[in-house]
Amino acid sequence: MNILHAHSHFAFAGWVFLAFVLIFANKLPVQHQKSFSWIALLTILSSYGMLVSFSIQGYKLISIILSTLFLFVTYWFAYVVLGRLRQMGQLVSKQLIKASIWFLILSSVGPFALGFLKVLGYSGVVYQNAIYFYLHFQLNGWMLLAALGLIALEFLKDQNHQPISTWLKLFIGSTLPLFFIFTLWAKPLQYVYIIAFLSALLHAISWFVMLFKLRKRTAKLPYSINFVVLAISLKVLFQVIICLPEVSSWVASQRNLIIGYLHLITLGCITPVLFHQLILKTIQTELLNRFYLLLSFAYVFLLFLQPFLGLYAVVIPYYQDLLFIISVLFAGLGLFYYLRLRLLRV
Repeated sequence: MNILHAHSHFAFAGWVFLAFVLIFANKLPVQHQKSFSWIALLTILSSYGMLVSFSIQGYKLISIILSTLFLFVTYWFAYVVLGRLRQMGQLVSKQLIKASIWFLILSSVGPFALGFLKVLGYSGVVYQNAIYFYLHFQLNGWMLLAALGLIALEFLKDQNHQPISTWLKLFIGSTLPLFFIFTLWAKPLQYVYIIAFLSALLHAISWFVMLFKLRKRTAKLPYSINFVVLAISLKVLFQVIICLPEVSSWVASQRNLIIGYLHLITLGCITPVLFHQLILKTIQTELLNRFYLLLSFAYVFLLFLQPFLGLYAVVIPYYQDLLFIISVLFAGLGLFYYLRLRLLRV
């Protein structure tokens, strides 16, 4: 469990958040460059500190201090970015990035609530839902909307696209009640299922309407960004399906489905955008890029496939070994990206 906590904290802070810091520092109107440098440095220190401390001791004093430090770093980042967004026009990208920053701030309620609940001796449903609160607003709020904001900044930069303004607001706004899909595991009251379903349905409809209205633009997207569009489309459909009571109960009992959903977002919706911004424009890594997308598809596909095969008492041979091998290949791929960048600098 300690390794799992280390993995999630390092992935969120040391990879996704740090990558967005570096990208925003170069994408948004030039100002406060020194602030971004300090934010990046503190993020590196806290993320590597969490990687070590969570691996060794789990949720203990040092890990809590470093986690709290990171939360305050995100507040500083939010303050700087919101200030720079005021210099932008009413573009789609501004709306998405601004919303993502507010969801980043909102997500921090989860970790602070965990500490409060622990002091009071609460556990069980309330404690677990506080964790899911953080995960939802990090993944579906902050990370996803920030990634979409970067896509819009690059590919929709010359228009504010009034035709999608209403649907964009609905897509962003439905993220708030969409949190309730993360509470269905506890079999809540009927009205919670209704709110979750309507939120997921509105989220999906607004997404597909925006895709339809922007279909001429999306037809010209690079293959890596089209992969992101496909991943988000699958994600919003999955969210609607799991709101059915019978399905949500089954999903809650299938850990791999939950892990698959989380990795569908991180590997399929977020990371390709970060690679596109950080690497694809700098060096030619066509083979590595395609290999990454292949690995991401294989990993998420296996995570989703086994629970469904389990309904028919079918087990994928060497299932855990396959997941481990793909994980090692991901690490190797990261090393190749690093070496390619080093060669470019030399």
